[in-house]
Amino acid sequence: MALTIARSLSNVHPNIGIIINADGTYRIGVEDVNSDEILASLVASGVDLAAIEIINTAIQAASEAILLDTADIETATEAINTALQAGGVTQTQLAAMVTSLGFIRSVPVTTNTTGTVTAIATLSPGAAFKLVAVRFNLASALAAAETLTVTSDINTGAAYDTVLYTQDLGTPDIRDLVIPFGDEYVFAAADDIVIALSANVGGDTWGCQTIHELI
Repeated sequence: MALTIARSLSNVHPNIGIIINADGTYRIGVEDVNSDEILASLVASGVDLAAIEIINTAIQAASEAILLDTADIETATEAINTALQAGGVTQTQLAAMVTSLGFIRSVPVTTNTTGTVTAIATLSPGAAFKLVAVRFNLASALAAAETLTVTSDINTGAAYDTVLYTQDLGTPDIRDLVIPFGDEYVFAAADDIVIALSANVGGDTWGCQTIHELI
């Protein structure tokens, strides 16, 4: 069963594989995630384990085809997909399970907002996340001292709220702004990122993109 699961999951993400232990036995995993955890996650996800056995034949054929040409690999992939569907196990189910174990690095999510008010956006992913960047564009110049601020709203209390970035956009007439953040800007599931203007007297139109990754 462990070998079957490993082969199945490797089609969802190539970094999943068999790890040889010092005593000659093997386990499935990446880093410290092993076959027991994968099996437990499969059970918790409601996937029928008997259905996964149906995939085994197609996976074995695929592993042999990998040594051949691209056309053979594509044929094997079709067989795997057919077996997944026949077994009642979708690739979405497997991908969701793998993601829950942390095998797949989250892809960046871009959220767009536009308007003419001072409340720009509140980023609330609902899961632990990393703030990657904020992009901000103005259609026309703001008045002097009208300032853009990016603030973290920390769920453990206002004492931990932090201004991550602030810039007067009116005085130097800044209309395009890209604010990079990155690995140091990691937040908990209940934390928010609030983006706002101190004022927008002229009702100038803005467009804002927040970019984040779930972790």
